[in-house]
Amino acid sequence: MNDNQKWLEAAAAIEQDIIYLKAAMADAERNGVPLVLGQEILQLNVVLDVYRMNAASGVAYPHSDVLYRISNSYDAAPVSKANWQSLKASVC
Repeated sequence: MNDNQKWLEAAAAIEQDIIYLKAAMADAERNGVPLVLGQEILQLNVVLDVYRMNAASGVAYPHSDVLYRISNSYDAAPVSKANWQSLKASVC
């Protein structure tokens, strides 16, 4: 499987998550239970767009040992690849 296919497969999985969350919100609404997942769905849509753009532009799919974080916190310190590799070395 090439990198393009990997991105598209990951995008398909994110799409399924979005469908599941929308269905859960609809079920909760029918049962009178407030369930607000709009922010989570919005974030997953952003991830979906990024995965599709990566597939279209030929971005290499990351190796499983590389940590990628998606955060909506603006003051969170980013984790560099060097820091992650040193953390992996200290844990192993």
